[in-house]
Amino acid sequence: MRAGYFPELGVAEFRSDMPEPQIRYDKDVKIRIRKCGICGSEVHALHGMHPFRIPPVLSGHEFAGDVVEVGKGVTKFKPGDRVTGEPQYGCGECYYCKHGMYNLCTSKRVLGASYKVPELDNGEWTGSMGEYIVVPEKTVVKLADNVSYEEGALIEPVANGIYAVRRANITPESTVAIIGCGPIGLGDLIGAQLYGPKLIVAADVSEINLKMAREFGCKNVVDSSKQDLEEVISELTDGVGVDMVFLGFGNEAVLEQACRIVRRGGTVHQHALMLDGVGFPYRIHQQHELSFKAYNMYKYEEFELICDEIARGRISGLERMVTHRYPIEEFKQAMEMADKRPEPVVKVMLDF
Repeated sequence: MRAGYFPELGVAEFRSDMPEPQIRYDKDVKIRIRKCGICGSEVHALHGMHPFRIPPVLSGHEFAGDVVEVGKGVTKFKPGDRVTGEPQYGCGECYYCKHGMYNLCTSKRVLGASYKVPELDNGEWTGSMGEYIVVPEKTVVKLADNVSYEEGALIEPVANGIYAVRRANITPESTVAIIGCGPIGLGDLIGAQLYGPKLIVAADVSEINLKMAREFGCKNVVDSSKQDLEEVISELTDGVGVDMVFLGFGNEAVLEQACRIVRRGGTVHQHALMLDGVGFPYRIHQQHELSFKAYNMYKYEEFELICDEIARGRISGLERMVTHRYPIEEFKQAMEMADKRPEPVVKVMLDF
């Protein structure tokens, strides 16, 4: 099959002869990929900076496509169904899985990642940068007729933000700030708007990200390379600070900034990837009695919710996130754009 492949560190190449994954279990669903987004985690994988997307690997986990074959035990899907899916599943047996926290399963499998386990061919769950994938039925989500393949492939990055927002107890009286307006931060923005808080402030240093935040309806957009975000927040909240901050981008400076713009007793929500060794502002965290909540991916219900909200028209325009589109045959060029970013990039999309 056709695929984008990382044969070794630093190398991205198109292959036309990759092995096609086959159904092995009764509950398996085989999907022909139509669209696949490139995530920052794939860029990290290319350079050996991801813990379980390790070259050589066929990665990819933001996808939409068509069901082409199902196992004999599959009851919810049939060939021809247009679908996306949650690119993870738990073991089903551990404490976390039995308590509804399968996204925290210590034996969790993630699409497009490498594992040294005997039940997976070549120690890998072949990802959606290949023309076909095989996934468990329980991870598959059907797309409504009015949800495009491209929107379907964008549900996964948006789900990261929606997962955090749904657990933040946003009300119409809430005040919210979002730092980082890439795909994850835009997911925070899109999700927060569903709850109608009285104030949302979105901050970034990238003009393309700020433009996206405006296009998705944020009225208070701050270029923090030119404006003092603390001053803006103070002015908008009468010196109190916002109730909560969502981190769509993660580093030590951003974390400290979040703790300074959130009100005393407020909450910082972190789901952007933080590297090991990042310092934590313990003093202000204690003095201001701040809460800190972290999130690991999402759950199936986020995918169902987003798909339903797109179909109902409450979430719209996701395709505007896609700034660059490439046929899979131009995988090398697509990865170069996502990695080197010679021009403004939000999301690079692969087309099969």
